[in-house]
Amino acid sequence: MTNATRTSVLVVDDEEDVRAMLQVALSRDEYDVVSAVSAEDALRKLGVLTFEVVVTDLRFHGVDGIHLLREIQRRWPDTITIVLTGYPTLESAVAALRAGAHDYLAKPCPPSEIRRSVQEGIAKRRGLGRRVELMQALEKQLIDGLRAIRGDVPLVRGVTGELPPLSQTGRLTERRSGRLLRAGSFIIDYEQHEALLGDISLDLTPTEFDILSVLVERAPAVLSPQEIARRVFDYNVSEVEARELVRWHIHHLRRKLEIDPDQPHMLKNVRGVGYKLDVA
Repeated sequence: MTNATRTSVLVVDDEEDVRAMLQVALSRDEYDVVSAVSAEDALRKLGVLTFEVVVTDLRFHGVDGIHLLREIQRRWPDTITIVLTGYPTLESAVAALRAGAHDYLAKPCPPSEIRRSVQEGIAKRRGLGRRVELMQALEKQLIDGLRAIRGDVPLVRGVTGELPPLSQTGRLTERRSGRLLRAGSFIIDYEQHEALLGDISLDLTPTEFDILSVLVERAPAVLSPQEIARRVFDYNVSEVEARELVRWHIHHLRRKLEIDPDQPHMLKNVRGVGYKLDVA
């Protein structure tokens, strides 16, 4: 059992000595450390427990570490992954980073270096959480703005937090009142601020509505995270920031669109490029 008040770290390695070393090293920082002996064992534990960080080897019998990284990125995108391998190669390093790894370390690795990497990974995860909070504050601002445009409530300007201001040509003012947008079974009603899938009204946050609108408008084109961030949030961010910000919203949007969010058929990821809406 993990302690809800402490940071949880999952260690995945088939060598008992390595697991013991990591247990001792990470416990010094008062992390709640859980061990797994294989990728399959790790996936079972990830399915029932929540971990902020996963430290994993790459070579296992059966499912390998790269597959594990991809599954974590797909199913638990907020989890930070760190590779610790005894067989470092340029090919596996590139594959690990493409699969979402935060860091790539080679055995033998000093415990202090492992602890540093975990600390940086946790700081990154919590920094993303802070950005999510700011995006939620922005969503509240946009809800107030939409209500004000429709005459429901006075417009309240400004939010708490370090959010970039909306420009004079931001997303509130550039929406086309009364326009219906269609692509396949998707209908976007800008006037009513409603998204439909067939005859089902989708319960979306303002940001999810805008991301879906952009994807419907450009379907079936592939949009990069940076393009989505520019169109939806109305400001430019780095490729890494855009990927982190957009991925969180895509994850939640899929839960509202797909029968099985883990195997999406409509809102698809084109690896290394971005996202597209398959409306065929």
